[in-house]
Formats: sequence, C-alpha cells, structure tokens
Amino acid sequence: MVNADAIKAKGVDAIVCMSVNDPFVMAAWGQSQNADAIQMVADPGAELTKAMGLDIDLSGPGLGVRSKRFAAVVDNGVVTDLAVEASPPEHTVSSAESVLERL
Repeated sequence: MVNADAIKAKGVDAIVCMSVNDPFVMAAWGQSQNADAIQMVADPGAELTKAMGLDIDLSGPGLGVRSKRFAAVVDNGVVTDLAVEASPPEHTVSSAESVLERL
C-alpha cells in the first residue's frame, strides 16, 4: 500500500484499518485493495467504536450505526494522537499523508 513503508519507517509496528463491518467484508476489502501491509479489523457491533465515542447513527439512509472516519496513533495501548474527520466523506486528517506528518 502507498505510504505503508514510510509509516513503518517512523517506528510504527502495525497499521490497522477498523470498520463497523463483519470480518468477511473486511477480508474481502483488504484483498481487493492489495492491503497486505494493513491489518483489516472488524467491529461488527460497533462496540469499540462506541467505547471510543466515534459512533454515528446513519439509520436515516439505512446504514445503521457506523464509525466516524478517524486515524489514531496508539503507543503501548495509549492513544497519543486522534484525528477525527469533521464530516463524511472527507479524508484529510485521517489520510496516510496527514498521519505521517503527525508521527
């Protein structure tokens, strides 16, 4: 994936993509994007998403509870940087380039 090597060169052990989806969707998404350098993690019931306060109710358009788009840097279990997009479908503060700037 683009930027994965640069992110890991900054000392990052793992790059994780989490989504409110089932594990089968996450696996297929990772395969379709050739995301071998990224761990694709499912949060099907949005438990972690809700615990982080990053849930958004999109039941109106039929999507149910989803996750806001965000990027987090976690060091030994502590979130040291959390960047949450102001509104979907933006991907400015959560982009790989933005994360690289903040590492």
